[in-house]
Amino acid sequence: MIHPASYQGPMKILTPENTSFDMNDIPNEIDDVRYCVLDYSNQADVDFHWIPLIFLDNFPRPAADLQLGKYRIQMPLDWSIVICDKESGAMEVLELKNINDRQFDAFAFNPLDGYMPHFLDIQIVNIYPDVNWYFPKLKYGHILAVPLEDGPSPLCAYFVRDTNKLPEVLDITKIV
Repeated sequence: MIHPASYQGPMKILTPENTSFDMNDIPNEIDDVRYCVLDYSNQADVDFHWIPLIFLDNFPRPAADLQLGKYRIQMPLDWSIVICDKESGAMEVLELKNINDRQFDAFAFNPLDGYMPHFLDIQIVNIYPDVNWYFPKLKYGHILAVPLEDGPSPLCAYFVRDTNKLPEVLDITKIV
């Protein structure tokens, strides 16, 4: 049984070496850790970028325990996920708290060696009321690539805290 008051959200970031990096295991001194974002701050030039990990946000928030296809991940409940209609390719950003047993597919893609996106069913399995999170400080328009598994070439889902500067519909042709 997880004790929510002491539970640390297992936040992971994607590194340029195409591996997941656990944010709960950051040493006191690090050389050069970079993480992947889908940069939508300039909608005419959407691309994946590797941002140096300089500032961390540490905050308590309720957590959504998500089932994305065969993967299990926890994310802050007040964050949003990139969803995609596999028939039309229309991508949108949806707040996790608005999923509510409705049928949505998460957009999942490895930006380094992915050729085709994956579409994973989303279900909220549980809610934890008080989880302490460590996240890279994101700029407006940056969507964080979050590995769904450990090891090399992890499949990533995309999450964002603040949806300012993001269009209602994301253009998949600019991404893959």
